Amino acid sequence: MRTVNENRMASLSTRAAQRLLALSIATGLLALPPIYRAWANDEGRYDGWYFTAEEIRAAYSYQESYGERLRNPFRASGCVLRGGEFIARHGKAAFPVPCRFVEQVTRHLKEMVSQGAARFLFPLDANHAHLGVPMSSWKTKYQYLSADEVIPALLRDPGLVALYHTAEHLRITDRKTGAIDSEAKSWLDKRNVLGHFDGRPIEILPSQAAAQGASMPEEYYAYSGFTFLASPRGELYLSLGTKMVLFDIAFDATHADDLAEPDNSGAVRLTQTQR
Repeated sequence: MRTVNENRMASLSTRAAQRLLALSIATGLLALPPIYRAWANDEGRYDGWYFTAEEIRAAYSYQESYGERLRNPFRASGCVLRGGEFIARHGKAAFPVPCRFVEQVTRHLKEMVSQGAARFLFPLDANHAHLGVPMSSWKTKYQYLSADEVIPALLRDPGLVALYHTAEHLRITDRKTGAIDSEAKSWLDKRNVLGHFDGRPIEILPSQAAAQGASMPEEYYAYSGFTFLASPRGELYLSLGTKMVLFDIAFDATHADDLAEPDNSGAVRLTQTQR
């Protein structure tokens, strides 16, 4: 008799879905039972790093139902159940995160989906953001703080922004015919989004050459970032029409840390060119 996971794999049996699932396993996004690992190795010889909208949708279907969680996700009990704050980790430090920060990130994600700038909360589409504060605030408030003090303080800054890069692995042409998918192209053109934490609507930034990720606007100092990921065990939720998406947010996770480098002061600052 098939297990639930085996039935699910059977429903995603197209080679396109297999390639995407193999990629997700290879990048650490998904962890499948041992019986699928040999299959994943065989099917992992995918061509290229970019995938059609339908291929991405197939991989996300698995992630949303069975995928792993982020490492050290925000713990929601304080804010959701007792009127306190979320608890986050960055490195070895644990610190409170204002409920408003999570509420505003959730709003950003909802607006991004509704405006066609993102569709899925996982690494093949949208899964990270880079934080920024006005340059004047950085110089007067933050540049001399210790690394452990900066992020907790930034999260409460009224001028805080988040720069999102979506459509990370989106391909806009058909694999066989080379025809352009107009909906996918529109999605890719909107892949750079600036979110404010004061209630203002998101800003979809101009499309970049070669569909690259935009740099943080010059008036902001970029510092660190966060990741988010849909997961069936997530502690946060995003309401999209009649659908509820469970997800997590974390600071101590892969993508943002990989894009960080020390600046001349010894602080960690995100590089200005990234996907």
